[in-house]
Amino acid sequence: MPPPPGIWSVPAWTGRNLAARDELLAEIGRTLAKRGIAPLCGLGGTGKTKLAIEYAHRNAGAYDTVFLIDGQSTETMDAAFVALASEMRLPEQEIQDPARAVAAVRSKLGRRGRWLLLFDGVREPSEVDLYVPSVSFGGHILMTSQNPIWRGLTTVTVRGIERAESVSFLLRRTGETDAEAANALAEELGDLPLALAQAGAYIEETGRPLAEYLALFRQRPAALLERPVSFPVTVATTWESALAAVFTHQAAAELLSLCSFLPMDAIPRRALNEYDPLALDDAIAMLRLHSLIEVRAQALSVHRLVKIVVRNQLRRDDRRQWMEAARRILQAAGRASPGADEEREGRTEPDAG
Repeated sequence: MPPPPGIWSVPAWTGRNLAARDELLAEIGRTLAKRGIAPLCGLGGTGKTKLAIEYAHRNAGAYDTVFLIDGQSTETMDAAFVALASEMRLPEQEIQDPARAVAAVRSKLGRRGRWLLLFDGVREPSEVDLYVPSVSFGGHILMTSQNPIWRGLTTVTVRGIERAESVSFLLRRTGETDAEAANALAEELGDLPLALAQAGAYIEETGRPLAEYLALFRQRPAALLERPVSFPVTVATTWESALAAVFTHQAAAELLSLCSFLPMDAIPRRALNEYDPLALDDAIAMLRLHSLIEVRAQALSVHRLVKIVVRNQLRRDDRRQWMEAARRILQAAGRASPGADEEREGRTEPDAG
């Protein structure tokens, strides 16, 4: 591993991430070499931030300045640029005022290369426009975001890891040899890195065997997606703000609720023909802003854990409504009803009271 550059604000990386993602790292390198800017986009919990940090560590020798910026708000970005201006030893008057610090850092970096800025957790591309220096002289910018719409830029899509790596991680973390149970659990978790790490931490803390955890997850999935309590960010909490935003948009909330009761991984668009096409497109656009839905050729896809979390948040009457709507769609398509399987596998938690 090359030594860190002169200015460095990236968290430590042990070289033991959940999975080797060499192809994605190579894609990031190609995108930066070609465009100078690479947004890493995908559902919360796919490991975008860890991937950006790993890229920074692996390529530290190529840069003189590497700085991590919390991109979730103008306040956090202002504070980061003030800190960077200080690290760059810019004149005192340009460090005190955030606007002047941003302008001074952009100007200085924009006139040279060998720097890498990492904007983490960007919500809207337009929110970082005032902070992005020119990359014309060889500077690089990595961004992580749940929003996949970056007009004019080539994005790097980050999804779950390969099944073999999921199984390997679970066996390594638990010290067990039950590959069949590990494979079944990886399937249940949709190979989502955050969920796999959570499961590993829970098993480590409780000593519950892998096969028993699998059985418990099938009974109480939503509850386990909130555990262990010691875990800093869980699957249930990482999507809170995204789901809160979606449920203020009626069409998006309805589409996500319906999809959460459809058991297939790829939901054919034709199955939704009874819905107004413009309202459907509006709903899809809203869900895509948070990577809560993927649009494939003639089909839509919602991650299985998103379905579990959404179903668990619905009120009992709404659950019945959307299960019945899903049943009608499946019957019209000649598919089996979702009701019995969903209830038998405990895909929703019991209502409190």
